[in-house]
Amino acid sequence: MNYDSEQEAIDNALADHGYQEDFDGKNCDDISDNECAGWDGESRRCDCGNRRVYWEPHQDSNGKFYVVATAW
Repeated sequence: MNYDSEQEAIDNALADHGYQEDFDGKNCDDISDNECAGWDGESRRCDCGNRRVYWEPHQDSNGKFYVVATAW
């Protein structure tokens, strides 16, 4: 879903999804072993600490925003 601002997109992603188990970039190998809960959407690292994660904002052709959890 797309929103009027980046912050609104982030707020809704947090409310809709809780922990993010999949993110663009490098995912944690430990997720498949249930050792990493994923990313809480707020801290800078995933649960197991293997990846730094952030919200990457994107804007569609209508000027609306959406975000993708991205790891590096």
